[in-house]
Amino acid sequence: MNHNTSNRLTDTLERDLLAKAMENQFRFRPLRAVSKFVHGIASFTASARAHTNARDMV
Repeated sequence: MNHNTSNRLTDTLERDLLAKAMENQFRFRPLRAVSKFVHGIASFTASARAHTNARDMV
């Protein structure tokens, strides 16, 4: 069986990329957290307004 050196490079690259992805998975991202929080508040406000408007129509 012949082993191609590019296969080893690919395997190494894949391991490195996977390791980096796993490291980044648990890294705190403040802007993303703030964005998620603001989106949650906006969703809650829209839901509350829709519920209130529907109740006022009856």
